[in-house]
Amino acid sequence: MAEQVVTLLVEKVGQLLINEARFMCRVRVQLEELQAELRRMRRFLKDVDGRQEEWETLQDLVIEIRKVAYDAEDVLELYTFKVSSRRRRRNVLLRFACIFNEGIALYRVGSKMDSIKIKFSKLTASLRDFGITAVREGREVPSSSHERLNQVRRSYSHVIEEDVVGFDKDIKILVEKLVNQDHRVVSIFGMGGLGKTTLAKKVHHHPDVRRQFDSFAWACISQMWEKIDVLKGILIKLIPEQTSEIKQMMDAELVKQLYEIQQRKKCLVVLDDVWSNNVWDTIQPAFPDGDTGSRILLTTRTKELAYHIDPNAFLHRLGFLNREESWQLLLKKAFPGRRDTEPRVETQMEKIGKAMLKQCGDVPLAIVVVGGLLANRHTLNEWERVHHSLDRYLKMGEGFDPQDQKSVQQVLALSYNDLPYQLKSCFLYLGNFQEDFKVSTKKLFLLWIAEGLLVPEDREDEETMMDVAERYLGELAQRSMVQVELSNEEWRGGTLERGGTCHLHDLMRELCLSKRKGEDFQSHGNVHDSSSSSTGITKTRKLAIYFGFPRDLPDLKEFKLLRVLDFEGFWFREERIPEGIGKLIHLKYLSFRNCRAVRKLPSSIGNFQFLQILDIRGCYEISIPNVLWKLESLRNLYLPYGTEDINEKLTLDGLSHLEILQNFDTSTCVLKDLFTLPELRNLEATVRVGCKEDMETIINYLNATSHQLQCTYLRIILDFEEEEPFLVLRKAFTIHRLESLEVWGKIGNLPEYPQIHSSASLTVIHLRDSRLTEDPMTTLEKLPNLKSLYLGYEAYVGNEMVCSAGGFPQLQILILSCLRKLENWRVDEGALRLLSSLTIKSCWKMRRLPEGLVFLTKLQKLGIYFMFKVFGDKVRGEDSYIIQHVPFVTIDYEH
Repeated sequence: MAEQVVTLLVEKVGQLLINEARFMCRVRVQLEELQAELRRMRRFLKDVDGRQEEWETLQDLVIEIRKVAYDAEDVLELYTFKVSSRRRRRNVLLRFACIFNEGIALYRVGSKMDSIKIKFSKLTASLRDFGITAVREGREVPSSSHERLNQVRRSYSHVIEEDVVGFDKDIKILVEKLVNQDHRVVSIFGMGGLGKTTLAKKVHHHPDVRRQFDSFAWACISQMWEKIDVLKGILIKLIPEQTSEIKQMMDAELVKQLYEIQQRKKCLVVLDDVWSNNVWDTIQPAFPDGDTGSRILLTTRTKELAYHIDPNAFLHRLGFLNREESWQLLLKKAFPGRRDTEPRVETQMEKIGKAMLKQCGDVPLAIVVVGGLLANRHTLNEWERVHHSLDRYLKMGEGFDPQDQKSVQQVLALSYNDLPYQLKSCFLYLGNFQEDFKVSTKKLFLLWIAEGLLVPEDREDEETMMDVAERYLGELAQRSMVQVELSNEEWRGGTLERGGTCHLHDLMRELCLSKRKGEDFQSHGNVHDSSSSSTGITKTRKLAIYFGFPRDLPDLKEFKLLRVLDFEGFWFREERIPEGIGKLIHLKYLSFRNCRAVRKLPSSIGNFQFLQILDIRGCYEISIPNVLWKLESLRNLYLPYGTEDINEKLTLDGLSHLEILQNFDTSTCVLKDLFTLPELRNLEATVRVGCKEDMETIINYLNATSHQLQCTYLRIILDFEEEEPFLVLRKAFTIHRLESLEVWGKIGNLPEYPQIHSSASLTVIHLRDSRLTEDPMTTLEKLPNLKSLYLGYEAYVGNEMVCSAGGFPQLQILILSCLRKLENWRVDEGALRLLSSLTIKSCWKMRRLPEGLVFLTKLQKLGIYFMFKVFGDKVRGEDSYIIQHVPFVTIDYEH
């Protein structure tokens, strides 16, 4: 990872020499010499990356290189801040005083640069003494997978399915035991890496199981588990409509409510990865003893633990795969994407592959990791190299013993060492999160960017750094080093988002933590309460303030080198942000997302000229000072939606690196500033159409060819009821690169399709309170790329709706909410052929489900909410044949 830090430092020095040439002239020589020394060191570090077997010898040296590189980065950023502050001053006397002070600062910087250069020269010499040779720029050492990384494209973003082999009999047995209600507890046990969690997921999602139980909950029980968090998580999943109340409950009330809900409803609770008897002893009072119809599905490594929970539990030992199953699993991982046909492998490659399977001991986790190493390596020579590496790593230990967890760790270590250096850092970063914690992929991407873990050279044409991060995670997932779960797209706060989380398998996490320790990976701090230790504060580069209400926040002025500050979900007791925050000039990531009781951002945030990510989403009553234009390095800006406490419109002119802008509102931001953002790729904007000029301006901007926008979400809020809204909407449909359109307010009727043919790029439409009198499906079903459609709160006031054959060729998500006059909905055969999720809510006059749903073979989820009981009874009874093929059906909130 030292190579990555040095690479980013080379880029930073180069940017300084170009962008601050006027102010750097007196230290230019030192900077150029430092840059040359860094480039020389980087060539040696490429060879270090290829010598993992000598890592213990080189470890201390590489750690020292990283520390010196961090020191250099701190010095350069501090000086840049000072000269930039001088450049902004307009008072002549102050500027003369600053010039004098700058001379002193320049002398100090020059001296420090000389000292750092000498340290780097000595470290380079030490590398040479260890026999490390310089690798010529542009040539990769054999172990590097940089070229392969660039082959991974956004296609990863579609659902990542777990390749399952050899579980058919296990699934059948476990489903039968749960459905037949013979045992209160069903347990899957076996050593780590066999696939217990994967098997439990398959059982949990099995159609027979979904029909048997009313409610479901899944809880991961890590070694660092907290009782109240586990109970809240289970109860929220069983009765999601009471989420806000559950979050306020204390221990005794949680136990009581969880006990009672399992008596009233047939619930399936999955307790995944339970480690000790103490876990069950602690939560046991929340689970009824008798035969209530509710069941527990348990995964654990120990047979005795299942007996401890219930002596009558059904115990299912998960064993190793047989050789044929192992071979099928290896092929699925080595040749991803080939689901229908088995890839042809020449005889010699098959021989090598099966030799590797023997080395893996038929342990699924070891096999999928080796398969990840073979993915996109499809020649005999490449397979031989992987086999040789695997053989070498196992011989470094004591060979492979399938009963020994250390043997599996050896195979996992090989997958880590095969990573390119930038992916090693990204993988190690996941060790910051608690065991079994599922981190949002989008938040992870932002943290990777802020921490400097992404290599700018990996960014290709029109890509944002978020795109690069997505590729990195895709590569880690393809190698089976990270487990990624992508949820269906859904509406969240008016915005369509594709949610996703990722986490590490417990064995992979053990590897991650051991490698982090060996490489002294970054200093981080976490604050849970006022008793948190202050040890190492001055060197801390990341601080996460977790959900809570501590008596005292730490003195932020002490965290001088802080790069990441995360307040997400925090409750500021004094309704203000600590004053010391303005001194944290190195900050690159700052989040106040969903913070409570914070009323005003301090104007000192204008000091953060290195800040790349600012997230203020969910702070609806916050006052934002007009200083955002000073944040010259900002790449991602997430503003709160619907903020009204704005004294003057926010200026964004000058944010020349901004790539993602969310919740831009023409009522709170200067609209013309959009034309000054040359790197903007992703825009979510709200236009309040009480001002025709604003609408004309935004349409002209979006239709312009000078910008680089790739993804545009436009929300139009209509403030009057004349004929003009129809004209406005027609113009909105002419925007060539519009991806998502949301319209609030009466619009009469939709334009005919020939008038909106240029809107073929639209993938998302949200209509609310539109009061359409003509069936909107007639027009909308012709949009060729529409994937998500939300018709909410009187969007349509007619009583009949028809989806005709061939209509909606790409639609995957359909939500019908509060269409109070809709009685009949017809779905013809051939319509909605890709629909996977359907929600019907508060459509009280709807008589029955359309019989045409029987043709929707891709439909996975059906949710029916706030409908009359007679409708629900009909779905469960005489109309059940219409949806018998749908795995997940939820009928709730009946009147």
